[in-house]
Amino acid sequence: MGDFDNTKRAIGVGKLDDSARKDMFNKFVSAGGEIVKEKQPQKEDDSKKNRPEPKVRQSTVSRGTGDDSRSGSRGGNQNKSDSGNARSQADSKAQYEKEISSFSARFGIKLKCWLARVTPFGTSDLTPKFMHDFSIRAKQSLIELQYSGNELLANQQYSPQLSKALDKINPLLVELLAMGQKLYNGPELTDITDPILVAPESPVAIERVKNPIYALFKRMYILYPYQETLKKSFMQAYDELQKLEGKPSLIYANKKRKVTQEIDTLFEGFFDRLYLVVLRAENKNIPLISRYMENLLGILPEDRPGQRKSGENVPGGKQVETKDDKKEEDSKKEDTEEEIPLSKEQAYGLRLMQMYSLPKLRKKFDPKNEYSHISDSDKALLALFYFFEFDDEYSFVMTTKKIDIKPGSVNGVKVDYRQKMLDIYEGTRTIIDQFRIYNDIVRELEKHKANPGANYIEASKKLTGIEQKRTGQSRTVRMAIKEFSLKSRDSLLVLIKDMKSKKEIVANMNDVLTLDSMESRKRLNKKPVKQCIMEAYCYLMALYERLETGDLFGGLVELTSEQMKSSFGVELGNASGESTDTEFADLDKDTQEPSKQTQTPKTNNDLETKDSEEDSSDEENDSSDDPLDDDILPSGNPF
Repeated sequence: MGDFDNTKRAIGVGKLDDSARKDMFNKFVSAGGEIVKEKQPQKEDDSKKNRPEPKVRQSTVSRGTGDDSRSGSRGGNQNKSDSGNARSQADSKAQYEKEISSFSARFGIKLKCWLARVTPFGTSDLTPKFMHDFSIRAKQSLIELQYSGNELLANQQYSPQLSKALDKINPLLVELLAMGQKLYNGPELTDITDPILVAPESPVAIERVKNPIYALFKRMYILYPYQETLKKSFMQAYDELQKLEGKPSLIYANKKRKVTQEIDTLFEGFFDRLYLVVLRAENKNIPLISRYMENLLGILPEDRPGQRKSGENVPGGKQVETKDDKKEEDSKKEDTEEEIPLSKEQAYGLRLMQMYSLPKLRKKFDPKNEYSHISDSDKALLALFYFFEFDDEYSFVMTTKKIDIKPGSVNGVKVDYRQKMLDIYEGTRTIIDQFRIYNDIVRELEKHKANPGANYIEASKKLTGIEQKRTGQSRTVRMAIKEFSLKSRDSLLVLIKDMKSKKEIVANMNDVLTLDSMESRKRLNKKPVKQCIMEAYCYLMALYERLETGDLFGGLVELTSEQMKSSFGVELGNASGESTDTEFADLDKDTQEPSKQTQTPKTNNDLETKDSEEDSSDEENDSSDDPLDDDILPSGNPF
């Protein structure tokens, strides 16, 4: 169409008027010209309109067949999508791991731990300040929760009625009480606090205490959302206990205040710092409430509260429903008591402990009167003196090389029993250190009482705080002695069982143990090895029972007048011990005379042991097959 446009410009069509255009048009037509159009789209449109529409074939295939074909294709796509989802999940997990362990995340963890004084900025070692704080305050809080839980759930007289009353409100209350009681784990706490007690000024490597801290944090993590409910559980339980016991309300108000304070100390003072310890150990910024943290701690659905049903004493315990069930349980208890006659061992151990009166104990173990300001009825002091008595008279059984102890094997694993007992004995330094702390608190209490100050309110608050410290530290001392006696007792029990059966561990069990001149005054000098082990075991058993359930157990720091009279035969304030000296004069005489050193005390209650008779016969005939009396050590595991 370019030529046509050029022709129009050459003719000057744009400059012509209508008459001139009409004349020129007539001239072209008369000369044989034709009208030419630039576009002819109309013809194409008409052709399209006149073109018949294509026929669409109607499907005669059934709908089901079509679905099957589509599902086949869909199945292939599904497999592809599943593999894609798996890859995407793996990628997202890797991305999440990368995010929580990035440089900025690790820097933030170090900064948080440094600001909280948990670890230095440059290393992962736990600071002495944090470890000391944990070994004193956190341990005291855990012990307090255990004692409170025992008082509410282990009271044979009131616990069943208490549990029923709480179940009427909500079964969760008893379950939380039991979980709070089980926050304390003696061996775990010992593993955590031992390093700082051995080296008070040195940091503690985080890997050394990682496992017990994780275990404690797991139990606290489960209870973390239930803090307020846990407090209400203890408060409601003490309210019900008050109704049953009928004592003044002030007693239970103090107990409720104490236990709620300790819960706050644990979850508001130490939970966040233990969380930082976990982050520093993992070197990852893991969110506190997350699936990742739960998987790391190994928390299962059955670990969470809410599993207990109404009527169960503790989570997973037996239901107490009818009177017949109670009668069956009572009969079972009587049968078990008859099946496990531990009275002779424990009674003999108690007689060994009672060979010294209170004045003699002080004279022997406190010759410089360093503890004269502590009352004779103080439980921590008495427990310490009895520990000193074991250490002085019996502990050499665990350390001497004159007893030939052979290594053994348990489930195919070699066990060095001598080294095991030496390791247990090394833990005695913890007891001394803890009692020094207790002694300092008692002195602080005396100074405050002597000079309380002019401000009565402030003085009263300070007095309450010091008394609480004393109560907690007294429990810590007794708990340390109890743990030592338990571990030592169990280690000696292994030797005793072997002497009664295989006779593989103690090679010289029938030999008479003769001590050196410096140790010849010891009570076990010139006695057979097997009798030395048995007497040490009986003493440890009696000491453990007194600390676990006897007169040295409980929240009070001192014995009551009734306990003093039953345990020592003296009233409070009269610790002369004359009656005790008279009562056990014969026992002292039997112990000190060489001619009777192989004899054990006899009483009208049939508490004598037959070890001495067997020992004398063993000296004449070493082929005796039964070195120890079955009446003293029952067959099987008496515990």
